[in-house]
Amino acid sequence: MSPAAAFRQLAHTRGDGVYIFARRPLALLIAIGSTVSILADGRLTARLVVDGAISFAFIPLFEIAALAVVVRRMPRRVPFAHAVDLLFAANGPWIVWMLALSALASAIAPQDLPRWTATPRMWIVAAATALAIAWLVRLEFHVFRDAFERSRAQAARDVLLQRALAWSAGTLYFFGFALWPILVGMLR
Repeated sequence: MSPAAAFRQLAHTRGDGVYIFARRPLALLIAIGSTVSILADGRLTARLVVDGAISFAFIPLFEIAALAVVVRRMPRRVPFAHAVDLLFAANGPWIVWMLALSALASAIAPQDLPRWTATPRMWIVAAATALAIAWLVRLEFHVFRDAFERSRAQAARDVLLQRALAWSAGTLYFFGFALWPILVGMLR
């Protein structure tokens, strides 16, 4: 209920090493892979969870790369593995959003899902996405402000820079691979 207190407390439970560095990004990848599996097949299958996690591994990689840029600009107070762990602790909104999307997809017949998302009811998904983004940004602000002990202005700049770098790179990567075959086909 109090993200400021929670992230201040998490900042004092320091850790370093591969486990601390990888645990929360891997949890995010499992959530992404599970959502992909449910959206694609209506159920969890190991093959689709692993495939979805591998296919979307660029998301935590760009998040970590952007964090490296942001952390480089501030006094080094936290080991980088712990900084990654703190940032990914704020991903609760995305995991809740993916869980809700998976529940929705599970409640609708797979053949009806495209029709459902193309109807005016799509505003529910859009509103839930906007809410998840706002919640995520608020939590990340508290990561930078309370865990990294930055001023309000510095924390706001850190969040904006981290989001701008990670989301821009992720969008370019995703649509670059998605649009590349189309562009090559148009040139033929």
